[in-house]
Amino acid sequence: NQQYSLQTIALFSVLLVAILPSVHSFGVQTLGISGRMSRFVSQSSCPVSQRIHRPTVSMVNDIPGEIKKEAEKQINPLRQRVEAIKFEGLRAELLALSDNTLRGVDSPEGSEPRQRIMEIIEQLEKQNPTPTEQVLTSGDIDGEWVLRWTTSESILGRKRTRGFRVDLNRPILQIINSKELTAKNVEPVTTFRWIFGGIKYTNSVEAELKVMTPSKVAVQFKKFNIAGGLIRIKAPEKARGELDTTYLDNAESASNVSRTNPDFAGGQRERVRVDQGHMMTGNYLARWDVVVSTAAAWGHGRGARTEDGGI
Repeated sequence: NQQYSLQTIALFSVLLVAILPSVHSFGVQTLGISGRMSRFVSQSSCPVSQRIHRPTVSMVNDIPGEIKKEAEKQINPLRQRVEAIKFEGLRAELLALSDNTLRGVDSPEGSEPRQRIMEIIEQLEKQNPTPTEQVLTSGDIDGEWVLRWTTSESILGRKRTRGFRVDLNRPILQIINSKELTAKNVEPVTTFRWIFGGIKYTNSVEAELKVMTPSKVAVQFKKFNIAGGLIRIKAPEKARGELDTTYLDNAESASNVSRTNPDFAGGQRERVRVDQGHMMTGNYLARWDVVVSTAAAWGHGRGARTEDGGI
């Protein structure tokens, strides 16, 4: 009987070894053998797509190091291109939504467009190509910036008396010079529209900046220029605020996107910037607002950087 049992065990072992490859090819998901069979799960009823053999850790570890390095060398450019496309896609969606909502007029608090814009901003801030400590020193913040979207009611100026509201068809501008620590905001106004299309003029405010952190400045408004400068008013001491740049394109990020994804090369003629800040009236701290702006890339049109860092 003992001899018979040994022969039976031996025969069973031979049959097991012989049929294992066939069973595995039909969908064995897990088969662990450590002195004995620990688990045997059949996937014969699973879709074919779920029964495709996948490389195991041991198989990957068996690949020679030189082949791994060469594979990584070939894959890295593809990864960079995919990331660049995703990155540029977020920027493009942000600007498209900004324009579709008329700089924020049609994206009030609680609306879906505003929620989506804020989601995109948060994603871009996590991938900010400009290190925080270089925001005010790199020169990339200098230039003439066009406001594309904001949560600020005061900037949009839609609650003013009719005839003195900000013109939606002309750009709101901000000019920054980080070397001299100055800024200027310009808003367009068109009044008496029934008279040959209206009278067009601009209001502006000049400000001095004081560095608070590598990315944040205190803003002290100095002079208001009304009707193109026909009326000049000294700004009161309480006219001040703060501005924190949380996202800023730089020349390197622009060239990376153009190089890895030629389809977006033309889109790099403008830089994107995101600021968060507030205004103060006396001792009253207003709510924080978000501003999205764009400017021409260096060397392209308005906002091109000069040798002295100005515009």
